Amino acid sequence: MFRPLIAAISAVFFAATANVAAAEIRAVLVGVSDYDDSIGLADLRGPANDVRLLQDVLTRRGLTAITVLADGVEGGSRPTRAAILGALADEAARAEPDDFIYIHLSGHGTQQRDHEQDETDGLDEVFLPADTARAEPGSGVIPNAIVDDEIGMAVDAIRAKGAHVWLVLDSCHSGSGLRAADAGSASRYVDPALLGISVTAEPGAQSVAVEPPDPDLPGGFMAFYAARSDELAREANMAPEGADEEWYGLFSSKLAARLDQTSGESFRQLFQAVLSDLNDSALPGVARLQTPSWDGSLIDATVFGGTDTVGVRRFAVTGDELSAGLVHGIGDGTLMALFADATDPADAVLGYAQTSDAKATLSYLAAVGEDCQPRVAAACDSAGVLPANARFAQVVGRPVDLTVTVAPPRTLADGTPLTEDHPAYVALAEGIAASPDATGGFALKLDPVAFEIETIWDGSRLWFGRRAALGDQPAGLDWTPGKQDLLAILQRIGQAETLARMLGTLEGGGSFLNPSPIELSANMRATRIDDMARPGQNIRPLQECRAAIGQIANDPLRPMDVQSDLKQCDQLFFSARGLVDGARDVNRVHIDAQYCIHAKYARIEGMSAARQLGPEMTVCSDCPGGTYSAGDERLFVIVTENAENAEALKLEGLVENCLAGGGTRGAAEQDAMSFIETLARRPDTRGAFGSVGISNIWVERRDWTVQPREEVFRKAGITVD
Repeated sequence: MFRPLIAAISAVFFAATANVAAAEIRAVLVGVSDYDDSIGLADLRGPANDVRLLQDVLTRRGLTAITVLADGVEGGSRPTRAAILGALADEAARAEPDDFIYIHLSGHGTQQRDHEQDETDGLDEVFLPADTARAEPGSGVIPNAIVDDEIGMAVDAIRAKGAHVWLVLDSCHSGSGLRAADAGSASRYVDPALLGISVTAEPGAQSVAVEPPDPDLPGGFMAFYAARSDELAREANMAPEGADEEWYGLFSSKLAARLDQTSGESFRQLFQAVLSDLNDSALPGVARLQTPSWDGSLIDATVFGGTDTVGVRRFAVTGDELSAGLVHGIGDGTLMALFADATDPADAVLGYAQTSDAKATLSYLAAVGEDCQPRVAAACDSAGVLPANARFAQVVGRPVDLTVTVAPPRTLADGTPLTEDHPAYVALAEGIAASPDATGGFALKLDPVAFEIETIWDGSRLWFGRRAALGDQPAGLDWTPGKQDLLAILQRIGQAETLARMLGTLEGGGSFLNPSPIELSANMRATRIDDMARPGQNIRPLQECRAAIGQIANDPLRPMDVQSDLKQCDQLFFSARGLVDGARDVNRVHIDAQYCIHAKYARIEGMSAARQLGPEMTVCSDCPGGTYSAGDERLFVIVTENAENAEALKLEGLVENCLAGGGTRGAAEQDAMSFIETLARRPDTRGAFGSVGISNIWVERRDWTVQPREEVFRKAGITVD
């Protein structure tokens, strides 16, 4: 019964790719092989071949507008600094809304001192064009090098026109973590000292690639990086033994091969496939020295297709291990379809498996029949062994295992319960009864005693919240009969509570046996009540907060309490720093008073200086657009180990449930529903001292209450007419 389901999901995905508006697709391919030998800068042998290979592949995919800047490539121009930046400026000049621009940079990379002081480690990552020269003594600047900030500005200039950009950077952007390689490979890293530069990272620093792009520009952005900041991007001789040498960038060659084999795939699928290919490379001791990474807003969009896509997410399989677990929404009993490849079509299912012993980012598979109906109480019968060639798995069903309890409504005025024949009570009861079908699996139940969600009737609206009244004011999420869809309200509440329940069970795992490798800082600035509009006045939230924040801009930050009462225009700041060596994925998940889920991601490496974890948050009880949003809010910070040769755990675009216009990340809203609605029961992920498999996941929580304006003034003893 699940084969039609997979086909239906994939049909939506592939149909979306055919409906993308006809816009121009262009490419800028840069390969720098020939450097100035007189300054000791060694030539590379792979970039020119990278460009030739990609030019052929893109031509076969139908691209005709390809700008080539590469030494020794027919029709190519010399890839100097001026030529590269000029080509990118030309793309910005001719860009139209929904155009798609592919930019590929292959060559040497290195670092120099950050003169703009916008890098956490005090260093800029730079790409070295063909006319790179040696620095003047004491200057600290490599002549003609292209700084990461310049690449970012060039990309944003294209996106400002409404065009989408895919940037691929196959060069080293960090000098740490040097490792030996065999004679069949070489790195694309240049020691800054060779170019007359002395660089030392700030203590505990972290190196990054191109700075995150401006999220407010109309064009989308996707970036693939060939190696992490502590690794070397490598090129290798791909020729058979005894044949003439043929050098290619490892990442560029694997990417080109995948682009030549498939079409209609999402960026996520493509990335997972390339990552898998690198892991399985036949070059001993080489491929596992580098792990690609990605960034951007188009991860679930179609490659070369813009944003109108529903992405199909698949996870890597090794033997009976699935590289996904509780933080992906995969718990015990989840039913998976098995595939040989990340980009296989829907009808290429090899078999089915059910998960067990789910950990934070890992679970185990057992073969089951295609008629398996996932249940909470028991696993399906075994169906022998897993297919030997199963390398990827896709979720097709989860057991229902969570009930969110809702209190019957009471009146705001005196707390009297509504009678069961009251129209608001009847509507709520009917909506809860219909919720499993409407919301995709999780259950809601009316419970007058053991409830998680309180409901209050104010005479015209029904309010939902962990506390639906603060003082004599309603709080939380409201529903007006006849004007709003109650099932949509219940769906949002169920999604938020399901995620909060899962994260809450993981909270507090750190201990002296398993301490968190990340130190979280939560700070705030409180606005002054004298700068707030009085209740009953005409409230203009943007103008009010702009003025109020301006009055406290120079006030020092103060630590935020684990449970705080906040008010209009207060500001919250979250940052994280590494305490031990290694890399971690850090996700900030905020559930606001309206039961909207917001996620932000940061990668923390080593014993880094504190890094901001998402943008600062401005609190509002009276928000822009006329939204009233007083009530209880929660924030979880999830830390997981960032294993080598594995995709980063980014919850952005996977858990949000209130994204406007269907989402900003392709299938974000649809993914959120499948991710959250039917989360399976969470088994213990940590175990006691002496047991096996303490999971490497740490969750910290902060709670606060956004007070209604009336309550703020009442508690301050200020009388308001």
